[in-house]
Amino acid sequence: MKDAQINLKSTAGIIFLLGCLLFAYTAYRAIVLSITWDEAYSYLHYVRNEIITPAKYEQMDANNHILNTWLNIHFTRLFGVSEFVLRIPSLFAHLLFLVFSYKLVRGFQTRWLIIASFLILNLNPYVLDFFSLSRGYAMSLGLMMGSICFLYAFIKDGYKTKHALASCIFGALATTANFVVLNYFIVSYGLIFFMTLHQIIQSNKTVTQKTLLFFRKIIFSTIIFFISLCLLLPIAFKLKEAGALFYGGNNNFWTDTFCTITDRSFYELGYNDWFQRFSKGIAIFLALSASAFVGLKITTKKTNEHNLFLGALLLLLGLCSLSTIVQHYLFGTLYLIDRTAMFLVVLFNLMLVFFINELSKENKKTAIVSCVSCLFLVYHFLMSFNFNYVLEWKSNSDVKEMIADLEKTKSIPKHKKSINIFIPLSFDQSINYYRAVNNLTWINTVERSADINLLSDYLYLEPEQYAGKNMDSLEIINVYPLTKNILAKPKSPPDYSRVRFFEKLNFENTVGEKYVIDEKVEYAQGFNYTVNDSITPDRNGEIVFSAEIMVESILKSNLYVIISFDNANGLYEWKRAFIKDYIVGKNEWSEALFTVLVPQECVSGDQLKCYIWNPNKHKLFVKKMELKWLSKP
Repeated sequence: MKDAQINLKSTAGIIFLLGCLLFAYTAYRAIVLSITWDEAYSYLHYVRNEIITPAKYEQMDANNHILNTWLNIHFTRLFGVSEFVLRIPSLFAHLLFLVFSYKLVRGFQTRWLIIASFLILNLNPYVLDFFSLSRGYAMSLGLMMGSICFLYAFIKDGYKTKHALASCIFGALATTANFVVLNYFIVSYGLIFFMTLHQIIQSNKTVTQKTLLFFRKIIFSTIIFFISLCLLLPIAFKLKEAGALFYGGNNNFWTDTFCTITDRSFYELGYNDWFQRFSKGIAIFLALSASAFVGLKITTKKTNEHNLFLGALLLLLGLCSLSTIVQHYLFGTLYLIDRTAMFLVVLFNLMLVFFINELSKENKKTAIVSCVSCLFLVYHFLMSFNFNYVLEWKSNSDVKEMIADLEKTKSIPKHKKSINIFIPLSFDQSINYYRAVNNLTWINTVERSADINLLSDYLYLEPEQYAGKNMDSLEIINVYPLTKNILAKPKSPPDYSRVRFFEKLNFENTVGEKYVIDEKVEYAQGFNYTVNDSITPDRNGEIVFSAEIMVESILKSNLYVIISFDNANGLYEWKRAFIKDYIVGKNEWSEALFTVLVPQECVSGDQLKCYIWNPNKHKLFVKKMELKWLSKP
C-alpha cells in the first residue's frame, strides 16, 4: 500500500512538472505574441466600449465571445490594456484544462499510462495556441474539461446530484465562452437526465417514490440547463438573423469538420500525404473499435462505471458531430471548421485514452498504443514549438515588429501630420489595436483594401500581393523572415501639399463656444461638398479632416469620424475613424486627425461628405472642425 502511495505521489509530481512547463509555454507566448486580428477586433469593438451584448446584432458580432469579453472588461479596468492582460482569462482556462485532465486520468492502470494519457490530452499544438490568445475558445475548452470531469464523477460515484449540478454549471459557462459548445452542453445534460432516469427506474421503489426521487435529483441541473438556454438561444438566433454565423463550411462533415481540424492539428509541419491519410483512418478505426467494445460490454452485461463513461464519451463525440449535420440540414447552419471544431478533438482524445485504459485492464500490452501516440505527440509538439506565431493567424505575427520599425523610420508629411498605410484584408484590426493602445495617432486609422494603392505613404503587404508584380517604385524597409511580409514606401512619395479646397467650422459664437453632440444628435454638423473639375483633373489627392474634441466620459465616447464619397449610383467609398482613439483624458481637449486618399473613381459631380456619426448616443464637445482637399502642387 505504501509503495502504491509513493508511486501515486511521484506520478503526481511528474504530472505537476509537465503541467508547469506547458503553462509556462502558453504564458510566455501570451506575453510576447503579436495581437491577432480577432483579438484586436474584440478589444476595439467590445472590451474597450464595455459592450457585453450589443443592442443590435451585426455581421461581426459572433466575434464577441461573451464570457471572455466580460472578464476582459474587468481585467483591463484593473491592470490596463496589453496583450498579456487580455489573455489572462485564457491562461486561467489552461490551468483548468491541465488540472481537470489530470483528475480524469489519475486513476489509470499504470504510472506510464497516466503520464502518456495526460500528454495526449495536452500536447496538441493547435489547441495550445488558443490558450495563449484572448479568445473564448480556450475558456470553453477549460470549462468543458471541468464539466466532463464532473460527469465522470457523476457516473463513478453513483449519480450524485452535486456532480450533475457541477457538470451542468461548467457546461453552461463553457457555452457562454463559445456558443459552438452548446452542442456539448445539450448532449451532456441529456446524458445526465437519462442516466438519472435509468437509475431511478431500476430502483425498488413505488412509482410515487421514484417520481419524487427523480425530481429531486434532476431539478437543479434542469434549472441551470433551461435558464442557460433561455439566455443563450435568443442570442444565437439573433446572430443567425444578422448573418454573423458565416464562418464555416458548406460541403459535408468529413471535408469541412473532420479534415480541417485534423489538418490544423498537423500544424503545417509537412508530414507526407499518406501519413496524414493513414492517421485519419486510424482515428476512425479507433472510434469504431471503442464503440464495438462498449457495445460488447453492454450486450454481455459486463458494464462498470469506467466503460460506461467511455460510452458516454462516445455518445458525446457522436451526437455532437451528428447535431452539426442535423443543424446544417434543418437550419442551414454551416459545418464547423478548424478552430470551431476543437472541442471535438478534446472529446476524441478523451475517448482514446479511456479506451486504451479499458483495454489495458484485459491486456497490459495494449497500453503501448498510448505510449506510441504520446511519443509521436511529444515529437510533434517539439517540432511546432515556437514563440513567434500561432497557426491560425500566422500572417499577423509580425505586426508588432512592423509598428516598431515604422516608429524608427517614419517620415510624416508636414501638411497633414499623419501617415497612411496600405494594408491587405488581414492586418487592419491588429494595426488599429496598437494605434489605439499606444496612442499612435500619427498613424492614420487603417482600412483594408484588395487593390494595392501605391499612393499611400507606406505599404505593409503579404507575399502574394507583391509576387509577380513590378514593385520597382517601392523602397523595401524590411522583409519579415517568418511570414515574408514586407514593409515598404514609395521611392517617390506623392507631394500632396497644395490645398485645393478648405472649409472650417468654428463654434466660437455658439453657447459655451463649442458644439455639443449628445443623445439627440446621430449625424452631427459637418461638411458636404460637390466635387468640381477644378479639383479633380488628375484624380489624385488626399482628404484631411481635423477637429478639436473633448468628452466627459472616456467610456462613453464611442463616436466615429466618417468620410464618404457617393455619386448618382450611391455610396462607393466609406471610411471611418474612432473618436475614442484620439482621446487623451476626460475633460481635456484633443485633436482628432483623419486622412483619406481620394478614390480613383472620383469625378466631377460626386459628393464628398465628412461628419461625426453618433450611433450610440454618446456625448462629445467640438471646438472647431476643418476639412482640406490636398493635391499635387
